[in-house]
Amino acid sequence: MKPLIFATLLGLLAFQVPAYAQGCPAGTYPWSGNGIFTCLPDPSYNQQQSTQSSPPLPPGRWESRWGAIATDGNHGALGVTTNMSSRSSAEKEAIKDCKAKGGTQCVLDIAYDNSCAAMVVGDNGYSIRTGANNDEAIRNATNACSADNRSCRTYYTNCTQAVLVR
Repeated sequence: MKPLIFATLLGLLAFQVPAYAQGCPAGTYPWSGNGIFTCLPDPSYNQQQSTQSSPPLPPGRWESRWGAIATDGNHGALGVTTNMSSRSSAEKEAIKDCKAKGGTQCVLDIAYDNSCAAMVVGDNGYSIRTGANNDEAIRNATNACSADNRSCRTYYTNCTQAVLVR
């Protein structure tokens, strides 16, 4: 009789299904098949988490950023500034930078916003132009320089980009 009870208990234990529903970690679900019991990843879990944990971003606005170039040709001084919040501050800082580099009669050559500027120097002078990117600014300045000069080469280039302010 004891062997029959033992065999019955052993048989019941062999076919017992573990309670994975409560034992599976977050992001998984219970699965069983072919005698295997496991927890599988729940593909919708990450989507639910991201929508629940990420509050909507507050609306923002784009703010221009300015750059400027000033020169003093008699003293060979170049003053530059970039990423300024206003045109007037960019212009003032470029002239200030030019004077700090030895210029005495610094003149504003260009102020630009949300774009790129390039200074190309040739045998008989220089040209400063803007463009949507560095390559375009350099190309525009080189074309202008080549009309009056030989041996034009890029001397300075920089870009400013608008920033998202929240």
